[in-house]
Amino acid sequence: MSISTLEQAEAYVLHLKRSDNWVSDAAMLQNLQESQTFIENNKRADLLPHLGIHFALYYIDNGEYQQSWKYTEIAKENALLYANNAKLLEAISLQIRIQRYLGNLEAAQKLVHEQIEIAYRINDYLQIASAYQNQTLLLHKQHLKEDCIEAGRKAIEYIQKSKMDYYIANFKIGFSGILLDFNETSIAFEQLNQGFNIAKKNKFKLPLALAYSNYGTYYQLVGNEKKCIDAYKKCIALFHQINNTTDEMTAKIMLADAYEYFNKISEAEQTLKETIAFSEQNGIKYNLIGIYETLSKLQEKKGNYIDALANYKKLNQIKEEYLNNETKNKLQKLETNMKLDVLKIEKENAEKMASVKHDFLANMSHEIRTPINSILGICYLLEQQTLNEIQHNYIQRLKRSGENLLGIINDVLDISKIESGKMELTNDLFSLDDLINDIFNALEPKAKDKEIQFKIINRFKKKKQLLGDKIRLYQILLNIVSNAIKFTNEGSVTLLTDCKETDEHHSQITFTIKDTGIGITKNKIDKIFERYEQADATIKDKFGGTGLGLSISKKIVQLMNGTIDIKSKLNKGTEFIISIPMKNAVQMNEVATDDIMITPELLNNKLILIADDNLENRLVAKEILLNFNKTIKVIEANDGNEVINLLFKKIPDIIFMDLDMPNLNGIETTQQIRKNKKYHTIKIIGNTASLSSFTKEEFHEIGFDAFIYKPYKPKDLYRLLVTLLTK
Repeated sequence: MSISTLEQAEAYVLHLKRSDNWVSDAAMLQNLQESQTFIENNKRADLLPHLGIHFALYYIDNGEYQQSWKYTEIAKENALLYANNAKLLEAISLQIRIQRYLGNLEAAQKLVHEQIEIAYRINDYLQIASAYQNQTLLLHKQHLKEDCIEAGRKAIEYIQKSKMDYYIANFKIGFSGILLDFNETSIAFEQLNQGFNIAKKNKFKLPLALAYSNYGTYYQLVGNEKKCIDAYKKCIALFHQINNTTDEMTAKIMLADAYEYFNKISEAEQTLKETIAFSEQNGIKYNLIGIYETLSKLQEKKGNYIDALANYKKLNQIKEEYLNNETKNKLQKLETNMKLDVLKIEKENAEKMASVKHDFLANMSHEIRTPINSILGICYLLEQQTLNEIQHNYIQRLKRSGENLLGIINDVLDISKIESGKMELTNDLFSLDDLINDIFNALEPKAKDKEIQFKIINRFKKKKQLLGDKIRLYQILLNIVSNAIKFTNEGSVTLLTDCKETDEHHSQITFTIKDTGIGITKNKIDKIFERYEQADATIKDKFGGTGLGLSISKKIVQLMNGTIDIKSKLNKGTEFIISIPMKNAVQMNEVATDDIMITPELLNNKLILIADDNLENRLVAKEILLNFNKTIKVIEANDGNEVINLLFKKIPDIIFMDLDMPNLNGIETTQQIRKNKKYHTIKIIGNTASLSSFTKEEFHEIGFDAFIYKPYKPKDLYRLLVTLLTK
C-alpha cells in the first residue's frame, strides 16, 4: 500500500488499530511517513494525535524510545489542542510504558495519576481499565502484592464493561502473568486460559504472544520442560512476526532462564548473547536485571566463580539504579516533601557538575585553540612564500599536526555540545556534487600515499542542490572515509552516493563507504559507535585516534533524522551505509554557497580593526588580511575600552572582535557600539577560541553581523569578509 493522497492518509491513520493489521516493519514506517507528509502539508493538525500514537507504537516495538517519546509529546500537544481525550490518554499510557521500560518508576507513577484522573472525568471504560492496568504494572514492579492484585481486578472489571474482545484478552493474559509472579498459580491459569481462548478465537497475534509467554512461565513453575520451552519459542516467533523487538528480547531472556532452570547451560548462554547487546545499547534496565541474574547462575553452575561474581555485582548495580530506596514504600509516597527535597538537591548537584564541566571545556578550548590559531595562521602565511621542497614538506607536516590537534579538541567539544543539546544544524544551500569533490580532494592524497585506490561513484544528476548542514555532513563523510583509508593497507576505498527523490521537496541521500581493509569482528561491531571505543585494544597503538569520531558521526546522523549501519568481515573489509533525508532546493536556479564569486578588489582600502588581547593572534590576523589585499588598512586594540576610544578617531569598515578580552569583553563592546547610531555601518565579526553556547540568532541579537571560531581557515575568513561587504 502506498499513500498518495490526503484522503488515503486520513483513512490510514484513523483505521490503523493495534490488532491484526499491525506489523511494525519498514512498510508501516513508510506508510506513516507518507501520511505525515500529506497531513502536515494540508495542515490537518487534528490528525496528528492519531499519527503520533502510531509512530510512538512503531518506535516502541523497535526499541527506539527517544523517537517514541518525541511522538507521544506530539500526540499529547495536539490532542489537548483538539480536545481529543481518547488520544491524550493513549499518549499518556504510552509514556508510562516508556518510562517503565527505562526503569523511571517515579516519572511513570506521576503519569498514572494523570491518566486515572482524566479517565474517570470522561467516564471511558477502556481508559479507566488502561489506567488501572498501568497502576497494576507499577505496583508489580514494586512487589506490592495486595495492592497490585486489587488494581489488576479493577482493570479487569472495567475492561469487561467495554465489551472489546481484543483488550479483554490482553488484560486477562497480562494479569495472569502478574499472578504467576506472585505464585497465585490456580487463579493465574484460569485468567490465562480465558484470555488465550478469546485471542485464539479472534486470531489476535499480540495477545497470543503474551499468552504463550505466560504459559512458558506456568509450565516452568510446574516442572513441565517440553511445554515450557515450546511455549516460549512460540511466543518469540510471534513477537518476531509482528516485529515487536523489545518484547521479543524480553521473551528470550525468559527462555534463557527456563533453559538454566532445566540445566541446559549452552542453550541458555546462546540465547542471552542474542539479548545483551540490544539491552545495553538501549539502556533497558529491567532486561539487564534478568540477563545478569541468569548469567551469574550459569557461571556458578559451570564453576566460573569469578565471572559469576562479576555478573552478580552488575546485577546489584542495575537493581539499585532501577529499584531505588523508595521502592519498598507505596508509590503514592513518591511525591512527598522529603523525596522532592532529595530531587532538588540532586538537580542542584547535577547543575553544578554541568557548570564545572562547561567551564573546564570552555577554558580548555580557549587555551588550546588560541595557539593552534597562530600555528595554522603562520603555516598559511609561509605557504604563500617561495619555498624549496624540504621547507614545503616541513610546513605541510606542521600544518597536519596542528589540524590533528584541532580535530581532537573539536571531537571533545562536539561530544559536549551533543550531550547538552547545544549542537545546531544549519539549513544552507549546497551542491551534493561539490561536497563529494571536496571529500575526494581532501582524502585522495592520503590514499595515494598508501598506494590504495580511492574511488568515487555518483548515482545522481550533477549539481544536485540540497538544503541542509553541509559542514556536518562533510564532517561525517570525512571521518568515515578517512577511517576507511586509515584501516586499508591494500586494495581500495569506495564512496558511492545515491540520491532518490521521495517527493517534490525531499530526497533520501545514501552514502556507502566500502573498503578492503582489516575489518571488524562480529562481536565488536556494536561497540565501535560507543565513545572512546575502538574495535581492538591494539588499534590505538597502531593507528592512533581518540575513539570519538564514530560516536560523534552517529549522533550527528541521528540529529539529521538519518541512519548509519555497518557490515564487516575480519580481514575482508568494512561497509558503512549512511542514509539521511534532506530537502531539495526549491529554486534550482539558485547558486550553492561554494559557487559565490569573490574578488579581492572588494577589500580595496578597507579599514579593519582587529580587537584581541593576544598579540600573536593580532599579528597573524593582520598578515592574513594583508595577504588578501595589500591596500587593507589595519588598526589594533587590546581590549574593548581601546576599541571604543579608537572609534572616536576613526570609524572602521569592519571590526574583527574577540569575545574574551579583559576589562570590556567583545560582547559588551559590541552592545555599546550598537547603541550609537553613528556606528551603524560598521560590520562586526565576532570570534573566539572558547566554547560558546550562543546560537546564530543570539549572536545577531547581540549585534554581531557574523561569527567565526578560531582557528579559522583563511579562505573561510576571506569568504566571510566579502560576503559581508556585498550585503
